[in-house]
Amino acid sequence: MRETTSGDSCAPPLGSLVSKKTILHDCHVRLGGRIVDFHGWMLPVQYAGVLAEHRHCRSHAAVFDTSHMGQVLISGPDAAAQIARTATQDAAAMRPGLCRYGFLLNAEGGVLDDTILMRLGDEEFLLVVNAGTREADLAWLGEHLSGDLTVRNLSGEGWGKIDLQGPAAAAVLQPLAEPDVTDLAYFTARRSACCGRACVISRTGYTGELGYEIMAPGADIAAIFERLIATEPVRPAGLGARDSLRLEMCYPLYGSELSVSVTPLEAGLGGFLDMGRDFLGAAALRRQAHAGPGRTLAAVQTDSRRRAAPGDEIFFASRPVGTVTSAAFSPSLEVSIAMGYVRPEAAEPDTKLVIRTARADLPATVHPKPLYRDGTARRSGTGNP
Repeated sequence: MRETTSGDSCAPPLGSLVSKKTILHDCHVRLGGRIVDFHGWMLPVQYAGVLAEHRHCRSHAAVFDTSHMGQVLISGPDAAAQIARTATQDAAAMRPGLCRYGFLLNAEGGVLDDTILMRLGDEEFLLVVNAGTREADLAWLGEHLSGDLTVRNLSGEGWGKIDLQGPAAAAVLQPLAEPDVTDLAYFTARRSACCGRACVISRTGYTGELGYEIMAPGADIAAIFERLIATEPVRPAGLGARDSLRLEMCYPLYGSELSVSVTPLEAGLGGFLDMGRDFLGAAALRRQAHAGPGRTLAAVQTDSRRRAAPGDEIFFASRPVGTVTSAAFSPSLEVSIAMGYVRPEAAEPDTKLVIRTARADLPATVHPKPLYRDGTARRSGTGNP
């Protein structure tokens, strides 16, 4: 396997406490973004405010800087077969243009990372990984991919990524992109041009709304970002709105719902697995599926605005049954919501639970996922259902 290292010398030394900046950092400062440290990256948590940005994404369009996430280009004649053995996505069965959500697992089935794999060509794949696991993922791939493959760390070469999300996203992007993005189906991707800059555009996202991820070298992604925020009705949005949007959709966050101590089956993500295939961690997952997971990820909704916090204990019939992993006020539902791992008997819809917060006990009810059901993600880019 050949791995390119261009750009890696710009990374801080191992063990450095210096937070990194994305290519768009100066833009965020100029726009008045409140900057926080997120997994070692300086990113905006909000601009005008989390509630306003959340609601604008649900009703119009918002753009998020996700350049902290890793982009890894894997190419070569044996790429599909090797990725299919190393990750849960069946890369060999993907036709060019398709995207698939899946996982990198350890031998026990624990989640090393959740990823999106895009097949850009017959022998070319783009893997998008999380910020906090990026270096570990690259090391993992280096250990498990072999032979005549090239692995390029595009993030290390200065690539960035932005997400344009919201019902108006296609109308905004259509005059700026070539080919026409309204022809791009849900969970597909291709090499494109945006604002005259070469890029990769995928129709995916983390908000539940119609949206696109745009990936390109740093100077190009900066030019595209500037053009988008100058276009009505787009507004920039930060990590706060991104988190409340994904929680309404019950999408997992690595480090909260997902970790090496959690399997996809426990997280309720077995639908993204082909248990008949052999991939790293598959044998352990088959054993767990046969025995039945001892816990499951449940979504709950309260009747008030009082919110829980990660780590709060969850009770069912006065017995402790689990722990909150994520919690927030839901601007769309106008109540507080949460996710957490509980024993299976406490995970059925309409089950009444109690979350013990630092201030008081908070009654909650288990709801089917997602909690927010009016998202536009699967609508056609033309605006039609």
